[in-house]
Amino acid sequence: MAGCDAHNNGGDNDAARKRIANWAAAFAVIGAILVLLNVLGSLGWVAALAIALGAVAGGALGFFLGSAYDWFSRLKSQSPDTITIAGVAKCVGRNPFGLQPWTDGDWTCNMGNLAVASPTDLAITAPGATDLVSEVRLRPAPGSGLEHAFYSFNEEAHTTDILHCEISSHIGSYSVVGGAIGSGLGTAAGIGAGIAACIALGIFTFGIGAAVCALIVAALAAAGAAGGGLAGDAIGATIGWIVDELSDFDKAGKSIGPGTCAFVTGKWMTDTSHQHNEIHDVESVQTFACGIKVVDPGLHPVGAVVGIGRQPAGTGNNLH
Repeated sequence: MAGCDAHNNGGDNDAARKRIANWAAAFAVIGAILVLLNVLGSLGWVAALAIALGAVAGGALGFFLGSAYDWFSRLKSQSPDTITIAGVAKCVGRNPFGLQPWTDGDWTCNMGNLAVASPTDLAITAPGATDLVSEVRLRPAPGSGLEHAFYSFNEEAHTTDILHCEISSHIGSYSVVGGAIGSGLGTAAGIGAGIAACIALGIFTFGIGAAVCALIVAALAAAGAAGGGLAGDAIGATIGWIVDELSDFDKAGKSIGPGTCAFVTGKWMTDTSHQHNEIHDVESVQTFACGIKVVDPGLHPVGAVVGIGRQPAGTGNNLH
């Protein structure tokens, strides 16, 4: 089942990928310089190839380290950190199983036609905000680095105003940690194996020997950084999937369907990966009969609540 994307009006959906690319580029430069320092005085295609492979090794390591750092720093908490919205689900689905930073396995939901309630008052501080809905959608969280968050639209034709909501899978966190550990260990193992090979072959010398040795070390480091990162990412994702399967993760995700009218409670965040606000994670969902007007968004409409879970006729579930 495909998940629900949220497209921004003016925001950058690729902000996280660009930051990770910067990590990879910076580490690629470092890797190339480290090899260059070891082949000074030795020119030719051997030295050039060694420098290029050093850049590949550094870039791969930077990619996996940057992915992990960005993953755990992307969500910025609002104040208050927990809110409740009332709306209709425009889309519900689970992101596919896979590796970060490409996919994370989360259950996602796009809620539209919102009324908003909160445990505490929300000050109107967002630029141009005139109501709580605009406040929730537009106010940037402290530390986000944004002047304002961006509007999110439903993925179908990018025309329906929504607030994106997610229930986190363990796949994303486990995979980025596994990728960072695997890439780091793989890089170290590759360098160690390369140095050992140079010593065994008796080419740990100056001149052309140094270039050949640097080439061997750089090639094994590149293979270790990329291969170890991918292996660690895959192992971590698999462990995360197993943890999800042993929990009520899918049961919680399936408790709301497209067209469901519901109160959604959860953590109000600015997601700097896409530069929009969202509820991440959803903590509970309470459905109500569609067509009932929420006169006071701070209160559930009397007689409108029909159950906890899929509406209108599903079995009751509570998203905790």
